[in-house]
Amino acid sequence: MTKTNKNTNQNLTHETTMESLSEQPMSYVDTLRETQQTEFPLLQKVTQGIVDDPLTLMNAHTDEEGVVVPCALPDAMIRTLPQMISEPLSLYEDADIRTMLLAAMMPTLGSAMSNVRVRHNHTFYAPGMMNVCVGPSASGKGTVGDVASLVDGINEIVCRESAQEMADYRKKRARFDRLNKQLDRAAKGNSTQLVDINDIAGDVDEPEKPMRRMHKLPSKTTAANYHCLLYANGNNISYLYVPELAEINAANNTAYGDFKYIMLAAQNEEPLHTARKTDDEDFLIERTRLALVATGTESSVRAFIPNLEDGLSTRFLYHNLPAKGTIRDEMDETMAEAYNDVYTHHRGQLTEIWKELRQFEGKTDEEMPRLMISDAQRSLINDYYRQLVAFIALTQPDRDLRAPILRTRLNLYRMLMIIAVLRRHEEMGVSEGMFAETVFTTTDDDLRWGLTYIFYLIMQTSTVYNRLRAPMVVKESAHISALAFLSMLPKSFSTAIAIKVGEEHGIKSRAVNYQLRTLCEKGYLLRVQQGCYCKIPKRAAQKCAA
Repeated sequence: MTKTNKNTNQNLTHETTMESLSEQPMSYVDTLRETQQTEFPLLQKVTQGIVDDPLTLMNAHTDEEGVVVPCALPDAMIRTLPQMISEPLSLYEDADIRTMLLAAMMPTLGSAMSNVRVRHNHTFYAPGMMNVCVGPSASGKGTVGDVASLVDGINEIVCRESAQEMADYRKKRARFDRLNKQLDRAAKGNSTQLVDINDIAGDVDEPEKPMRRMHKLPSKTTAANYHCLLYANGNNISYLYVPELAEINAANNTAYGDFKYIMLAAQNEEPLHTARKTDDEDFLIERTRLALVATGTESSVRAFIPNLEDGLSTRFLYHNLPAKGTIRDEMDETMAEAYNDVYTHHRGQLTEIWKELRQFEGKTDEEMPRLMISDAQRSLINDYYRQLVAFIALTQPDRDLRAPILRTRLNLYRMLMIIAVLRRHEEMGVSEGMFAETVFTTTDDDLRWGLTYIFYLIMQTSTVYNRLRAPMVVKESAHISALAFLSMLPKSFSTAIAIKVGEEHGIKSRAVNYQLRTLCEKGYLLRVQQGCYCKIPKRAAQKCAA
């Protein structure tokens, strides 16, 4: 590299940020593009045919609330995916909603594939990922609930089987208690009732109470209950959909327990150990497998991840949803039926895939369906990640994104396995031969798609990190005395007018109501009727005060 190029890179280092990239003059963007093409050619090679220009994945815009968010993915990236992903997403007209649902769909689909494996760092992992969708209120992030319904069929089967296990336990327990009573009476010699020969011949060991199992964990419960459910599910992936991160934040502030410990262990399937006094419960989960989809506003994400040093932030894939000023009309009856038909169809297909994979329960990781990467593909991944780390460090030097970039590598393998399973499902359907061959391979096109999507998710993560680093601006209520506030008000006014005047001077509505009550008590205001006030002349007010 020449000295001129080094100086150019230094200038880029100090000038380039994701937020200002789309606003830079054309000469600057051309310089960055030339640097990317000469020093980081794999970014161009990988995205060729998927996006016209890899720098478009770094483009950002300011939404209607003044928040910088990355642009939506091009439709071409979504159309090339398997039908179980592309068809539900095609139902939504908003490109930002489609992009968000794609991020939420990967953990959802992966949770239904507990018995497939990917290899990373000489260890096998299940395809369970965790995603957080960040967006302002009324931005449409609640649409993620549609995607979460894809695993409802699986959850119904697991809950039904768990209920049957409990019913069988109650029968065995009643039989065990009946036999003990008969034996006690026979031992005392004061019973003429004969002992049931069938009870004696049968198993008289005390039955063990089964633990409640469910695939889709409830969003509102205690951390201790989460431990029990994860332990009961064994090697299977548990699916947790949290409509609002505020629910977990509220639980963390109570005696419910710390949920963050669970999520820290779930990313790399680390052990999770908990012991409670109740009944001497001691749960050791050797491999914590959890797929998480959560939505939340910027403030709730700040409360959930107060800083970037605790490592929790790097466990997630992020998507940022811009604010929407327009209100979408409710879908008509025809559109609602189309939504229901598509989701019902793919929900049934996903349930069938899950059923077929149950034949591998109890087998070793090497015996389960697993993803194999060729040497050429592995070399491409290694080179791509090296260039990606260097490129991000060049363009965004103020953000330490090395950890989240490296963590996305495991998530890349997980996404490739999910896509490979769905590709085989499209070719063969759900049949006995679908998993006859347990080695899954990924095509070069799917690999390039995954690497392109990882690049985009890094841009999303950078935006979230920028928000977490920036201090939260809190508009405090102005400290204005009651008499000073009274001088701002007209002779007669309503509560709405008083609140509007207070907002103009930085006084919150709650403080305005307090000031009005104080002025009424001291005789400066007369409440004519509910919500209507009138000033009292100064002399009359002084007499009241005296």
